[in-house]
Amino acid sequence: MRTTEIELVTYSIEDKKDQNENYYQVATTNFSEETEDGLPATTVDISEQCTGRFIRIDTDDSLLFTTLEDQEELDVHEAGQLLRATSWKPLKSPADKDWIKIKQTEEEEWLDSLKVPKEWLASDTSSVNLLSNPSSPVKSKVNPSKSDQPEKSEGGRSGWFLLSNHRQGLARGVAMTLNRNVSSFTSYIDLEPPSDTKDPVMDTLPDLLPGEMVISQADRVCVYSTHAGGMTSGQTGALFVTTLKLSFKLHVEKDAPRSNKLLGDTDITLSSIQAVYEILGDTGEKRKKLPLGSNVSNKIDGIFVLCKNFRFLRFSFKFAGVDTGRNITNALLHHSRPKKNELLFAFEHSLNENLHNQYGTVWEDVRRESECPNMRVSRANDTWQVSISLPQQFVVPAHVTDEALSLVSGLCLGTRPPVWVWGNKVGGAVFIQPTLNVSPSPSVDHMFEDFYRTKKRVTIDVDQSFPSHTQLEDSFISVVELHCMDGEKEAEEKDKSYFSSLESTGWLTSVGSALRLASQVADQMTIGKTVVLREGEGRSSSILIASLAQLLVCEDFRTRAGFEGLIQSNWVSLGFQFSKSHTLSNLSSKMSNLNPTFLLFLDCVHQMSLQFPSKLEFLPQYLMDVWDTTLLPVFDTFIFDSEHDRAVARSSPEIPLQLHSAWDWVKQFTSPQIEKWDNPLYGVPLRPPRSSSMEPSDLSMIMERQVHPTFPESKKFLPVSGEIINLSVWYQLFHRSVPFLSTTNTWTEKLTDLRREAKASVTTMMNTTKRPGVNHKNNHNIPHPQETR
Repeated sequence: MRTTEIELVTYSIEDKKDQNENYYQVATTNFSEETEDGLPATTVDISEQCTGRFIRIDTDDSLLFTTLEDQEELDVHEAGQLLRATSWKPLKSPADKDWIKIKQTEEEEWLDSLKVPKEWLASDTSSVNLLSNPSSPVKSKVNPSKSDQPEKSEGGRSGWFLLSNHRQGLARGVAMTLNRNVSSFTSYIDLEPPSDTKDPVMDTLPDLLPGEMVISQADRVCVYSTHAGGMTSGQTGALFVTTLKLSFKLHVEKDAPRSNKLLGDTDITLSSIQAVYEILGDTGEKRKKLPLGSNVSNKIDGIFVLCKNFRFLRFSFKFAGVDTGRNITNALLHHSRPKKNELLFAFEHSLNENLHNQYGTVWEDVRRESECPNMRVSRANDTWQVSISLPQQFVVPAHVTDEALSLVSGLCLGTRPPVWVWGNKVGGAVFIQPTLNVSPSPSVDHMFEDFYRTKKRVTIDVDQSFPSHTQLEDSFISVVELHCMDGEKEAEEKDKSYFSSLESTGWLTSVGSALRLASQVADQMTIGKTVVLREGEGRSSSILIASLAQLLVCEDFRTRAGFEGLIQSNWVSLGFQFSKSHTLSNLSSKMSNLNPTFLLFLDCVHQMSLQFPSKLEFLPQYLMDVWDTTLLPVFDTFIFDSEHDRAVARSSPEIPLQLHSAWDWVKQFTSPQIEKWDNPLYGVPLRPPRSSSMEPSDLSMIMERQVHPTFPESKKFLPVSGEIINLSVWYQLFHRSVPFLSTTNTWTEKLTDLRREAKASVTTMMNTTKRPGVNHKNNHNIPHPQETR
């Protein structure tokens, strides 16, 4: 004789009807209670009153239950067995193929994947609870009387069963999977599966902007994420593909503020999708990349969506309808790369919103603020007759006539003449010049010499000094794949060779090259030389180098307003190809890769913020939001390749575009969110300067004391380092979707708040103290007039 411990488990199934008159069942399973100290209660014999958690049964065979088909009556005390009137089979090992029914419903298949015992599955046969009255003797009749049947509420049924000790750990593990907080679970079984011919009526609806429409939808979709410790959690909800985004809505919404007014935390714009992978295998470790623009005909159980802004999401369609996975996937593959710009959401959105707030570039203001001499604004391109990739107005040397400008433009790629970008009052200037589309000759050289008319000209061939577009594209793809990790196992594998893999991407090498070239340009500018950046059509890497040099030279561009004006003038106005570079639309049949030149620019600014924490008015989070906005086709700022394309879209008779600038941040963020971009270390008044510890401060009451300037104003620029050892990986951006690698920002936020308070106190004190000869705006001493050269 042997002893087997089993646990009493009760269950109930109730039939309910929702508000749409759809029937569903609520099945609840409850385990026995534990004692107050968390330990199992003392086991008792079956003949005694069952008040504990376990029941001890002495039996001569291996069956816990036995059917009563061939037995009329049996003395329980003599046999030492518990008899139960049931149609269920005895508990068997999971290895037994009969343990799970051969033909299963979708819900049962799900429970099967969780290794749930058969007794947990819904059954039409009601169980007889022989222990409803523990003090009464156990019944042993084949057909129990009606009084022996368990009470059953209208529209439902209940019962109990016993669980052997070798099943208890498994059963509780499954219950914890379904509900982590309690040792019971409730499963909802839809008795009316959705029809394959039409979409089901869904209670969960997406948040749509004016003009936004739903393309495809799926209910009962799971989104998974891996947290610290390797635990993978899933949440169920509804998934929508709209004309703007891929949106996931939880069935039970969290009461938390949104990080963006236009997008939810689990929303990604279609324009930001880099790749879509089909998840293969039961474990989901294998992925198959699906070509964008293609169609899939097979069943899709799960997808992995990788984005250009280093976000990624993993969805499972195992609990959804049969065709929902394929429909969602095909919608993503088709609509993430529209055939033309007019199919972007900004055009549809502008028809439903009264939007007309233009943030254009007035080149006359840019020229005047630079104080650069001998420059003028040319209007030779008012009707786009010079070049359609340049704005209608741009700056050229003052002596260049419009006729000479047209002749020079014919010598360069894209019929783009050299254009002035920035300069200073000592005569330093930066020009962007495309490469020649004609063979070099003395006459061509003479025309360019007459164009610049300066002997202080320095030409930098950006194509030779900087990585090519193809190298940058490959580098970006490698960086995205290196830092987007879906689980700790994958992270551990990548961590073994992380630094060598990072070096092989060439990303930090490109960042360092850009910073070194920008420092070289800034150095030449400050001594009054004219720097010519020669590259392709002058619409990509040359804009990157010139913009960084301006940041190093002029502190006005280090404010948020100045930085946005820099992007608007150099990148937007001078024709950086945002749509083509960021693959917002695909005009050709061949899929192109993302050109990360603008992202590289933002990373270079991020490096400057780390090397000079008090020199930029904004924090790196602002740069991340700028990158996200370039992939948000709600605004017109970053969806065109030139000002000409924007003007054509605005005057289109079919779909006229109303301009809506991305710099109108209140459309996306709240005021507290915008205020968190501010760097509390920027603009803090400095301690009064002293040349030595023995000399008094300039605030002391010593008469006739001269304040000696340190450097002339024209010699100042940030000495940023482009050496790899001084560069940092932008983990805040690269690991934004990796929860188990993210660090808490609690102490960082507290430190930032303390810095803001300290800055406010210092600023208040400095405003009440007048210091002659000190510029409170930029913290620099004003040089004495006699000593300024």
